[in-house]
Formats: sequence, C-alpha cells, structure tokens
Amino acid sequence: MTPPAGPGPGDEVRAQVAAWLAEAWDPELSLAQWRDCLADSGWGCPAWPREWCGRGLPAAAVGVVAQEFARAGAVAAPEGVGMNLAGPTILEHGSDELKRRFLRSTVTGEISWCQLFSEPGAGSDLAGLQARAERDGDGFAVSGQKVWNTSAYHADFGLLLARTDWDVPKHRGITYFILPMRQPGVEVRPLRQMNGYASFNEVFLDRARVPAGNVIGEPGQGWTVALTTLAHERRLAPAARRPASGSAGRAAEEAAEETERAMAPYRWYPQRADQASVISLTISWRTSGSVSRPAAMARSMTRSGRPARCGYQR
Repeated sequence: MTPPAGPGPGDEVRAQVAAWLAEAWDPELSLAQWRDCLADSGWGCPAWPREWCGRGLPAAAVGVVAQEFARAGAVAAPEGVGMNLAGPTILEHGSDELKRRFLRSTVTGEISWCQLFSEPGAGSDLAGLQARAERDGDGFAVSGQKVWNTSAYHADFGLLLARTDWDVPKHRGITYFILPMRQPGVEVRPLRQMNGYASFNEVFLDRARVPAGNVIGEPGQGWTVALTTLAHERRLAPAARRPASGSAGRAAEEAAEETERAMAPYRWYPQRADQASVISLTISWRTSGSVSRPAAMARSMTRSGRPARCGYQR
C-alpha cells in the first residue's frame, strides 16, 4: 500500500505566506505603507529574486500566494504593465542600475507604466516600426507615433521600441528604451470610440528625450528584449491584484480607488469578444432583428471609422 503523500512545496509556501499575513497585514495602514511591507518582505512578487523585492520562489507558487492574499483580504502589488511586463523585462535584460531605479518603485506603486510598441503602420509587423531614436548629447531624441496604447494617459514611464539603425535588417536595428512620459515632446491623445469611451490612446513623440542609461539591453538588440516582454504578456501571472470582496480598511479603500482610476477608461473594452454587451447585441440581432448588425459593429469601432483592432494593441 502506497503511503499518503506528505506536504508538497505549495503547502509549505501557503503556510509561510499565511503566517506572514497573519502577523503583518494591517488594513489600517496606508496603501504606501503596506506596499513598502510587500517590497521589503518579497511577498508582493514572490517569483522575483530576493535581492529585487522578491522571494526567489518558482512561478507555480505565485497562484498559491495570490489565494492566501485573497483569503486574508489583503492588498497585493499594483495591477498593470509595471508588474506584469516592465518588471520581468528589466529583471531579465536590465542593468543593475535600472533595477535599482525602477523595480522597487514599481512594486510599491510609486510609478506607473505603459507599453509603446504598435504604430499605425507596424502592428502585426512590429519589426517594421518607424519611430526613430537619434543620438543627442548624452542621450537620445525620439520622434514618431505610437497607437493602441492603454494607460498612456496616466503613465510615468513607457516601454518604448524605436529604430536606431536603418542600415541593418529591420529586426536588428531596434533599441528598447524606458521613456519618461511627463516631458515636452510627448503628447497623449485619447482614441474616442463611438460608444463614448476611450480605451486606447495614440502617443506622438517630437524629439522626446531618453537618457542613455534608460536603454534596456544593448542598442540595436531591442527585438530580443521585446520578445521577453511579449512572452510575459501572453502568460500573465495568475496573481490576484484586487483585495477580496468586502475588504475594509484604509489600504483596501486606497487600492480600490487606485484601480478605479486606472481602469476607468476601459469599462467598455472593444477587443473582448466575450463582453456581455457584445454578446447581447449579437444574440438580439440573430434572434429578433431588433438590433441591426451594422449598429452592433459600430459599437466596436473608433470614431475614425476603423474597426477596433483585435490582437496586437499596445
């Protein structure tokens, strides 16, 4: 007879995080104070290295940690591009100086991020991008246009791809930058949909400045770095980013306000084919004809008359 299996690694992690939450979680802390605790303890991003605000746990442990946070009603690390894309990309390709400058403030929510990849003529063919970055003193000057960018209107920094070498094959002439968004030369315009919402933005760059130290990886090797970002985008960690329903206290209230501000433009997100409003429109058109197909389609088009993009939007 096979003896019963003992506790697995997941059980040990569950016990550890539950014990830590029982001791450390205080709903009356401010959100900033609590996020400092997350960064110090490593439980906010448990799969990151210990020296960079994590605990060095395997990726499989992230879901276990998220379950315990939800069970305790505790606030997790911020939602969005920072934790899911910027952090992992900087961890894999960034210098130690970039890690020191950006990782902890991403975990604490002091800074926010957006992704500046797609262009009007470079969506599915991302390597065909035309935004250019030219050497300018001790940094770069970037000019061009990006489109289908979520969060650009409130982000502090953008994950930017721009061409730095026009004399090599297109995949080899791209550099990956961290762009300071709040500066002259960066203009963010909302893309207003016919339903009144602006789920996306377009970003215009006119000699926007990027310090030389804000390059992730090596100049001209941005395509390799971008593949890391895209890989993480396709397997977003299953971490619970919101406190459990009914959570109370200052930290939870401030986290709810933070999420509400960040997600307000995306209440009606045209790419989500399973959106209840889209499904109801389709069913109504097919069964009763009470909503015309053109009217339903119009709800997922921008004011420019172009259908909302499905697939590569950043």
